[in-house]
Amino acid sequence: MEFPDSGTYDAYRETFGDFVLEAEATQHARKTKTQNSFIADYLAYQDLYLDIILESEQFVCEGMCESCQDAEATFSCVTCTGDHGWCRPCMIKSHQSLPFHKIQLWIGKCFKDVTLADLGFVWYLGHGGEPCPRYGASLLYDGDIKALPHDTSSVTIVHSSGVFIHNVAWCHCQSSVPIQHLQLLRAGLFPASSTWPKTAFTFEVLDHFLIDSLE
Repeated sequence: MEFPDSGTYDAYRETFGDFVLEAEATQHARKTKTQNSFIADYLAYQDLYLDIILESEQFVCEGMCESCQDAEATFSCVTCTGDHGWCRPCMIKSHQSLPFHKIQLWIGKCFKDVTLADLGFVWYLGHGGEPCPRYGASLLYDGDIKALPHDTSSVTIVHSSGVFIHNVAWCHCQSSVPIQHLQLLRAGLFPASSTWPKTAFTFEVLDHFLIDSLE
């Protein structure tokens, strides 16, 4: 903010009074406060900040699953807002449309990073996240057999928040697009290959790449 010449400033001051004085004081404070001054403001709170950060490493929702209230809650999500605790089936069900969230497993004393794919998440294409009716596939792994649904491929997906490997199940309806790279494109994923795509990019990460390239 730049102040006008003395004559105009005196007229402003006479008209607006304290508002001009406050703006002048703010301008002066901004000029005199340094980066070290901003850092010094936090020194009085450093212990409290560390306590709060360490508290966030605890599993505050340990106990019963918040969704089914029937199984033990052992999973939490770093990306979801708030504190949550789920069992494995409920965690996958609650993230069926959130494939890029980062999941953690509580192992008693600390969290361990796990992936949705390792826990049984399957990304079904062509039916809004539901299995294709052409084959009867379960939404989750079988706990004993650990068999993936029919015709499932491992696809590496690059997103703005990281690189994810997902088990992708293709649609086989006669009315749908049978070609895999077009199914990925319809799902908002740009395929790295038009033959047998094993890697895809979200349009969000492509937008970020465009912005970085233009800077």
